[in-house]
Amino acid sequence: MRMQNDFINFHLKRLKYNSIQDMIENLYLKSLVACYSRIDKTKEIENSIRDRFVKDLYRYDSPIKKWIDIKIIRVNWEQWVLTDDDDLGRIDLTFQSAGLDFIVECKRLKFVDKKYFTEGLARFIELKYAKGEDHAAMLGFVVSGNEKRICNGLEAMSTSYSGVSNEFTSKSFTLWQPNFKSAHLRNDQTVIGVYHLFFDFSLPVLENIIAE
Repeated sequence: MRMQNDFINFHLKRLKYNSIQDMIENLYLKSLVACYSRIDKTKEIENSIRDRFVKDLYRYDSPIKKWIDIKIIRVNWEQWVLTDDDDLGRIDLTFQSAGLDFIVECKRLKFVDKKYFTEGLARFIELKYAKGEDHAAMLGFVVSGNEKRICNGLEAMSTSYSGVSNEFTSKSFTLWQPNFKSAHLRNDQTVIGVYHLFFDFSLPVLENIIAE
């Protein structure tokens, strides 16, 4: 653990971030928000929407792309992992740097869906994803309904899933709205802080408009 922390601290210093959370918010999440401003916002299946973010991260000349190009930071998708219960899990999106994996789970939403927790957040709580990491994120791709109402509804439900209040949840994330932050006690009694960001992808596909 000491060696891992040494690698992380050296890495943060070279990238000029004060902490892991600083890098997550002002590089990883800020990059995803910037991607959303540029990519197609028509509704599609979850993986296709996720792929728009990935392609933009690799193609658009941005602060994170220079680190991707020289392999200081890697962005992986559809990454297979072996879980503690000897099962295989497939992670939607991961930002990887020395000693640190920031895992992002994506969910397509039409309403306040319980599956956001049972097939998403629960994977962090049950240590299927992000074991040993202190932070993770979930992206909600809202293809129907109001993203703010969906965000508020899911935030209200989140405390039912081993939710705790701590320093992480007390500070707002201001780079994007709607969003919320939650913290959860995991099966190994550690706590993980999760960022939840919601993006509108409800625009109909052009050919469907023409057909109508």
